[in-house]
Amino acid sequence: MDTAKKENKEIKVRLLKIQETVFLIDSPLLQSIANDTPQLNFDVEVGFSLPKDSENNTFEIRTIALYHYLPEPSEEEQEIKPARKKALELGTSNLFEFDDVNEYFFFKEDGLEDKFNVLPILLNISIGALRGILVAKTAGTCLSNFPLPIINIEAFNNNSPDPIADL
Repeated sequence: MDTAKKENKEIKVRLLKIQETVFLIDSPLLQSIANDTPQLNFDVEVGFSLPKDSENNTFEIRTIALYHYLPEPSEEEQEIKPARKKALELGTSNLFEFDDVNEYFFFKEDGLEDKFNVLPILLNISIGALRGILVAKTAGTCLSNFPLPIINIEAFNNNSPDPIADL
């Protein structure tokens, strides 16, 4: 098992499995978009969900990435909000195993308490896996020019009043 130290506490955790849970790509849409399309024409959303409890000392983080294409509006449509077209959706399940998950997390009805600040590490691993799968899935498409942006997990967690973000 890999270990990390926080406040003289050895944390034993290992990544058991990364699994694709959802994959949708609009190939005709992406083929119609030029490879030099500006990044402003894409809206990227990233989300994650955390477990509400744990079985067998496992901890699952589910991640999702959505890419929406924002076509250039015609002159008549310029006053109307542009229609977003879903170009890609990718979801993953990232399963971690702890020596004793309840030693590191306290599962509450309204959220999750991270006792040793382990969650940012697990989220970074999960989003990194999502990013890698996206690179492989978008090779040869116009989306290959727009990898998943870097995400500051600490800022994301601190801005959310609810530590559990639903997908």
